[in-house]
Order: sequence, then structure tokens, then C-alpha cells
Amino acid sequence: MDTTKIALQALDGYRQAATQIADGFDRAKQGLTDADVSGDSFGLLQESQGIAGKYSERCEDGLQVLTDGRTVFDALADAMEAIRDAYRSADLAAAQRYGGK
Repeated sequence: MDTTKIALQALDGYRQAATQIADGFDRAKQGLTDADVSGDSFGLLQESQGIAGKYSERCEDGLQVLTDGRTVFDALADAMEAIRDAYRSADLAAAQRYGGK
């Protein structure tokens, strides 16, 4: 069993998973943006106007969380790729040093 190959595959799998999750944040963000809920969506009664403001605040908070989530998972994907590259480079250097491939 080539443990180096398995480790590289695992790191690549983690990178792909982080990228997929990051893409999910974008899809959720787009869905929230596309909802296009206006103040009138809550009715015309005076009491409903406060609900529209709260909804808007919550949407802004949600959009920020989704943006932050995307940033974090993009960084994780980049880190997994960097770790994979460093792992592979170190293994190749060690193999060359000791007469391997």
C-alpha cells in the first residue's frame, strides 16, 4: 500500500469537499438575494412595517455569514492544496535523496 498516494488523495478529497461547501454558501446567498422580499410583502398594516425591518436586518446578517463562510472554506481548500503540494514535494525530494523515483 502506497501511503503517500493515499494521503495525497485524502488531501485532494478534503480540498474538493471544502470547495463544494464554499459553492453551497454562494448558492444559498443567491437564493436569499433572489427572494426579493419587499416591505409590502408583509402587508400594509402599520404593525407589519416593523417585521419588514427585522426581516431586512436578518437577511443582511445572513448574507454576511454566508460571505464569511465562503471565505473560510475557500481558505481551507487553499490550505489543503498547499499541504498536498508540500507533502508531494517533500516525498519526491526524499525519494531522490535516497535513490528512489
